[in-house]
Amino acid sequence: MAQANLSERDRAEIKRSAAEAARIALAPVEVDRYLNPPATTPYGLEYAFFLLGDVKGKTVLDLGCGTGENLIPLVKRGARVIAMDISPQLVALAWRRLESYGMSDAGAIVRVGSAYETGLPDESVDLVFSMALLHHLDLPRARQEIYRVLHPGGLFILREPIRFSRTMNFLRKLFPAPKADISDYEHPMTRAELAVVTNGFTVLAERTFRLPFVPLMVWSGLFRKRVWRVDRWLLQHFPKLEHFATGKVMSLRK
Repeated sequence: MAQANLSERDRAEIKRSAAEAARIALAPVEVDRYLNPPATTPYGLEYAFFLLGDVKGKTVLDLGCGTGENLIPLVKRGARVIAMDISPQLVALAWRRLESYGMSDAGAIVRVGSAYETGLPDESVDLVFSMALLHHLDLPRARQEIYRVLHPGGLFILREPIRFSRTMNFLRKLFPAPKADISDYEHPMTRAELAVVTNGFTVLAERTFRLPFVPLMVWSGLFRKRVWRVDRWLLQHFPKLEHFATGKVMSLRK
């Protein structure tokens, strides 16, 4: 990807990703929990993998693949995976991860590419799997490219941080995340931004996750699994609490 064609936003993301890649030591990833997770799981990523359904033999674009943590279970589930990220350093790590699992000959394609210009043919993908990528991007451009590459009836599964609550947005400004972990362009998605992404798609399924108390208790190590189950129970039985949730998983159909 020619540097001259990159926007300032892209350059910032590549710089951030390079710093992230330099800190990463590849370690085994959890795979079994993503092969056949239940619909009732309290974990957002497991729910995203549940929404995949049967992907054996289907072409799946792992958009924003990072170091390839999701690439491994996608390949194990029989998908023909195209894993793509704008960061050359992260793509290199994703390929190393694939090799470490003995999957370098599994037919997966791992390459550097932009979510705005994937280089894939029109309507060539059965499913786009995008985990925590969109909140880094120019949403109209990314949505347009995802829609273009999906064939009619194809699925777009996304998982993103959200902030629908003004109170939570205010608190986030008071207690911002460390600068090393975020770029100047990324932020949790608002309702209006999520509407931009879903425009033109049919929503098949959606759930919210992670009320504000969850990170505090999980990071402290207190009753980790129980905390997530409580989060699931509260969001299931008190729908109005979804306004304060900080994560969203959706399945959209073109």
